[in-house]
Amino acid sequence: MRRRDVIAGLGGAAAWPALAAGPAKGQRRLGILLVYGEAHPDSPVIVDTLKESLNRAGWIWGQNLAVDLQYGNGEAERMRGQAEEILARKPDVVLAQGVVGATALQRATTTVPVVFMMLQDPVGGGFVSNLSRPGGNLTGFTNFDFILVGKWLQLLKELSPGVTRALALLNPDYRARLAGYTAEMARIGPELGIDARIAGVHDAAEIEAAITGFAAQPKGGLIALPDAVTGVYSQRIVDLAAAYRLPAVYAYAAPVRLGGLAAYTTSVEQDVQRAAGYLDRILRGAVVGDLPVQASERFITLLNLKTAATLGLTISPSLMAKVDELVE
Repeated sequence: MRRRDVIAGLGGAAAWPALAAGPAKGQRRLGILLVYGEAHPDSPVIVDTLKESLNRAGWIWGQNLAVDLQYGNGEAERMRGQAEEILARKPDVVLAQGVVGATALQRATTTVPVVFMMLQDPVGGGFVSNLSRPGGNLTGFTNFDFILVGKWLQLLKELSPGVTRALALLNPDYRARLAGYTAEMARIGPELGIDARIAGVHDAAEIEAAITGFAAQPKGGLIALPDAVTGVYSQRIVDLAAAYRLPAVYAYAAPVRLGGLAAYTTSVEQDVQRAAGYLDRILRGAVVGDLPVQASERFITLLNLKTAATLGLTISPSLMAKVDELVE
């Protein structure tokens, strides 16, 4: 995807002179580094929700708030460059999506306030030293804990009781996160009668190779763990799961709306709204290191009925009772 700088309310060509001159008098500046590409189905949801939330707090894009928006498309090296571009414009605060976005900004600045969202294990990942008082220049909101692996495996088993093998997809480069998910899968898998393992993937080719090899044996199911790679390539995972008739559980809602089977996840709108609250507080003078890291408060289950029918699955009444959103 192309690099895109946005000042809301201005056309693309008109935005550049304002960026070059810096924010107008009395205007504050917000940087946004999204891990998704512009075409990802969650990207407009994130941007629109953020804009609306900040508007309600009195921050009007293109008026008293200049906004520099970058779409990283899951590419760590690219996002490091985008982080530098954002910081070169001297933002008052930056919003970072996911582990990749937060890592890019953490490496680029120790002074500019950064609010992260949709991130896992902020202490183990080295983003903050303490959840209640982060102390540095990063704070924000986590969406998933490692224990949720049990929820995803349990959902997979409820959907397809015959599953005895599970392949979980994850970028292996962030070792603390890899270790956390691996340990939890080893703990909960045997309780459910599932041999659960992680496949380290970085791109579409590695995803296809991993799923193709796994599908050669019967009684398997997939889990797309929360990750930039699984998010960016969610449509490819959905297509491969369909091609090999594998039940699959996702950590985000978007793949289910694209044809994936099921998800246990958070509300993207909720995650963004809460992050917007911290952005507002920092823009009004709050110290980033004094704002505690907070976890998501609400989780939802989604089920694609058409995909379940295609796979020949019978959904039990007890599972249907847990579903918050049916996709047909």
